[in-house]
Amino acid sequence: MKNKKRSFAANKRAIASLPENKREIAEDLLEKVIFMAEELDRLQGIIREKGWTEPYQNGKNQFGVHKTAETDAYNNLIKNYNTTIKTLSDMIPDVTDDIDPVEKEFFG
Repeated sequence: MKNKKRSFAANKRAIASLPENKREIAEDLLEKVIFMAEELDRLQGIIREKGWTEPYQNGKNQFGVHKTAETDAYNNLIKNYNTTIKTLSDMIPDVTDDIDPVEKEFFG
């Protein structure tokens, strides 16, 4: 997460050049992206440990396998994360070359 925070910081500097009305929105979106990235990392750890599915039993004869709650949360959060990244990247100017290539792909 340390590298992500550094690249997010580079984007925060780029956001500073935006007009005030857009800057406030972009800063809020960036904070949300940082939070989502942290939560995605946490959920990935749980999914790696527990797996994507878990057995269940409802009553005597209903049983099987279903997605874990973490899987559902991860799938929903990654969609929101990608949408927020896209929205943010459309708002801010190109960022400096000192960020990693994956973040550069998302932010400019």
